[in-house]
Amino acid sequence: MSRHHQVTVNASSFQTRHGELLLDVALNNGVDLPYSCRAGHCGTCCVRLVSGKVQGGKGVESGIVHACQCRILSDVVIETRQQSDVRTIEGVLSSLLPLSPDVMEVGITTDCTLPFHAGQYAQITFHGFPSRPFSFTHPLRGNSKSRSIWLHVRRMESGRVTSSLGKDIKVGHRVKVAGPYGSAHFRPNLDGRMILVATNTGFAPIWSIAVAALRENPERRMMIIAGGRTIESLYMAPALAQLARFPNVMVAPICSTPQSLTNVVMQGRPTEYLPRLLPTDVLYACGAPGMVDAIKEIAERIGAVCYADPFLPNSADPVQRGALARAARRLTEPASQPRRRRIDDYTRMHSNDLILPHTLADAGYDR
Repeated sequence: MSRHHQVTVNASSFQTRHGELLLDVALNNGVDLPYSCRAGHCGTCCVRLVSGKVQGGKGVESGIVHACQCRILSDVVIETRQQSDVRTIEGVLSSLLPLSPDVMEVGITTDCTLPFHAGQYAQITFHGFPSRPFSFTHPLRGNSKSRSIWLHVRRMESGRVTSSLGKDIKVGHRVKVAGPYGSAHFRPNLDGRMILVATNTGFAPIWSIAVAALRENPERRMMIIAGGRTIESLYMAPALAQLARFPNVMVAPICSTPQSLTNVVMQGRPTEYLPRLLPTDVLYACGAPGMVDAIKEIAERIGAVCYADPFLPNSADPVQRGALARAARRLTEPASQPRRRRIDDYTRMHSNDLILPHTLADAGYDR
């Protein structure tokens, strides 16, 4: 077996050692492959394997691999996806709306339109602050305008950017927006049932995807599982109420710590409330990395398509990184006793509360 192989990326060719990561060798040889999470989740580094053999990094689509995860086992020919739609525009911070003690809806009016798919994200740079990735979302009130973008930002005490919102970063602050990025976006014209799973501000892209899917087909069969550590973290209740008004949409709000305020919000973890999956289902998972990994593994066992976007902590903020790691463990570690159960005691509620089908079977989600 040869210990060196030729790698061809578009028109560039170079030699590399057996077993090297494709992304690393491409970057080391001057090939500018876009990437983000380096964990095989976001899809930014996905490329097409034209010929040759690699190990690992299999993408959702046939022939697509994650460059950050696949190791080279032979001579390979790779084609990169076009990034011509990625650009940088400028804008101004136009609104700050608190959605909970920790989450802020951020509105930005841009100088020109930036087209994107529901579920994608952008690199946001508030003038004088470092760039951070945030997912595009849909405003909780009203319709999104063509020159406006909306974000859900969780404020972290240790965060250089998020803790400055409303203080050093106020309405009128200049902003740069680079994007769109990410492959975990809504795909139209799909007939399968959609299962959307989010934790915390992972709901931002999930909300956007759900709105896009229901605009395309208001009768689409869909389940939304929205999780957080506490009931206070379920800032998305108004949006969930809107979604639950669609007759074929099942909504399951979940928190991992006990609460006594309402029997509508269930205790547990998102993976415990998945319906019985079918290979024809299409899943989207956004939020804590541990939850995203668990959903991807479950979907892979069933043979269902899963588009995933983990919300990774900024490497520059060790306190934030530790907090999110702890939150991810709480949302995915095994429960002390089994909670996988039929949801037969859900009641229908109105006003600003959640409107839920009586049972999973009523909504077409019989386990």
